[in-house]
Amino acid sequence: MPIQSSDDPIHTLDILAAKVGAPQAGLLDALLAGTDNEQLTDKGREIATSRLVVDGVRLYQEAYNFWQGATDPQKKCLKGFSLPLLGVAVHQLLALHVRAQKMADDTTDEGKSRAKRATEASRTASHAVAVRDQAASALRDAAGLDPALRAEVDETVGTADTPDTLARGLDGLANVLDAWLKAPPASPILARLTLASLDAAYAEELRAAANAVRTTAANAGERQAAKAAAQAGLDREDGVAILLLGQIVRAFEAAHDLDPTIPRLLPNSTRRLFSRRTKKKETGAAEA
Repeated sequence: MPIQSSDDPIHTLDILAAKVGAPQAGLLDALLAGTDNEQLTDKGREIATSRLVVDGVRLYQEAYNFWQGATDPQKKCLKGFSLPLLGVAVHQLLALHVRAQKMADDTTDEGKSRAKRATEASRTASHAVAVRDQAASALRDAAGLDPALRAEVDETVGTADTPDTLARGLDGLANVLDAWLKAPPASPILARLTLASLDAAYAEELRAAANAVRTTAANAGERQAAKAAAQAGLDREDGVAILLLGQIVRAFEAAHDLDPTIPRLLPNSTRRLFSRRTKKKETGAAEA
């Protein structure tokens, strides 16, 4: 593992999290009570996690540093903010950052795994096409000059346009063979099937090839739904981070209006999420 520099977000968050201490159990749930998860998710989609982390680390550090040296009147003026609230926000941001990093690592690993599964699916499909074509040819020969039997094979073989159509063709040829094997004992078709080495075991081989096509194709795309669910979960946590950061930024903004010695927390990467309140000039009251 590489050594983390002092300006690495997770390094800074780890230090800050230790300073503010672990939040009391249930505080985050209390803050989010009644909040719609879908709204949080939608809000989280508006900005990249990395931008939230960049601003959150800097602003939470500024808030903590100020609080440590703030006078009692300044602290009393900071309504909407408290050290426990900052603790919840810091630990939530740290968990968010760790989760985002893990997702990024998983995506890289998944990309390699997905390529491997795609190669396997392609190889299996190519082999299955060859098996299907061989089976169709052997069954046509076994059909002899019987046009009805040959047409049965031609109508069943299908195409290889998709894994599903390829698998259906293989299953269909296996069914045709099974049906022919049930012909009366004296039927010429049974003799021709025996001469061509077409038996019940071969029908099962065709079905196994069909199952292999379906399985490898499904494996090649199975992670898409899981990936979408993981992204939705991350977006929801982004929404939580936006909610907490917004509350703290607004608390310092309002306190600054009352006491200019209290600094504003000025978002940079996330500034479009938090509209700055425009102070109205109460000229009439001033003149009075």
